[in-house]
Amino acid sequence: MHVGVGKKVSFWLPMVLAVEQQPHVIFVDPRRTKGLTKVGRRFAFSMMHERIRVADDDFADVRLGIVRFQDNDEGDGRSVQLYTDTGVELFSLDELESMVADTYRIWQEVWEERTTETRRKGTGTGGLF
Repeated sequence: MHVGVGKKVSFWLPMVLAVEQQPHVIFVDPRRTKGLTKVGRRFAFSMMHERIRVADDDFADVRLGIVRFQDNDEGDGRSVQLYTDTGVELFSLDELESMVADTYRIWQEVWEERTTETRRKGTGTGGLF
């Protein structure tokens, strides 16, 4: 999905995998300790739905999955958990676009505040002479 001028994000691997003999498109959540929240998974599923199912009728019936690799409690390895979009109420395209726009607005505000702070403090490198 385009999320700004010249910016695009993808939440899935560019392939279809068979999971329990059903076609799935998978997003891998590599976060070791805290994975995507329920709302984060809903957002990712919604984006995947719009860009895969809605965009191409050939994929209208494909299932969506998020695979999370998390640290084991014992700290001796990682376990795998599969989340599917079954029963997940997806965000509408308008809601997704609004969320992305809000996020970029917040990031812009933070960047402007940091830039102002850096200019106020100076760079610490001194002048040319």
